[in-house]
Amino acid sequence: MSAARDGSEAAVVEATGVSVVAAPQDRNGPAGTLEPVSVMACPGGPLLVRGDFEIVDAEGTPVPKNRETVALCRCGGSKIKPWCDGTHKLLKNSSAPA
Repeated sequence: MSAARDGSEAAVVEATGVSVVAAPQDRNGPAGTLEPVSVMACPGGPLLVRGDFEIVDAEGTPVPKNRETVALCRCGGSKIKPWCDGTHKLLKNSSAPA
């Protein structure tokens, strides 16, 4: 699954009570290039989000991120939500889609 820019609106992907919002086109990465946003669902694990994006909670408040690529919990068991902490590996019947 990928979030693509449409030129006028930010792309949004809903996951675990947060939204991943692609940066508007006027935000440029290094050397003036746009950083595309991609979302990959790991089988039985988290959503990996890469690119120039912002994480916002249900109220629209930005959630600080420390990396260019983040893993969002899909199993609901993480102690550091919205981030994945690997708990899905310990769950017998993980609720994360395969």
